[in-house]
Amino acid sequence: MRKEQVITRMKEDCLVAVVRAKNKEQGEKVIDAVIAGGINFIEITMTMDEGNPVEFIQFMSEKYRGNEKVVIGAGTVLDPETARAVILAGANYVVSPGLNVD
Repeated sequence: MRKEQVITRMKEDCLVAVVRAKNKEQGEKVIDAVIAGGINFIEITMTMDEGNPVEFIQFMSEKYRGNEKVVIGAGTVLDPETARAVILAGANYVVSPGLNVD
């Protein structure tokens, strides 16, 4: 999804569910429930206790690839390497509380 499309969709939806899961299983259940409830803009944070959040973003991006309404993004991205990894994993957008370019 192009940047302009993400921004347009965000303006239309007006709501982003920020999902901070303990692990993949918990995160998948939460995201499935959030989407079933009508919220389609999902931000998956990089703060998982168990598992790899980049792999989880890839898993959820693949799971919802056929659903044009769902937009998966990554949050709490702290460095350029992680930003690149989540984009390659399928994140449509990246949120950072601050970026360390070093």
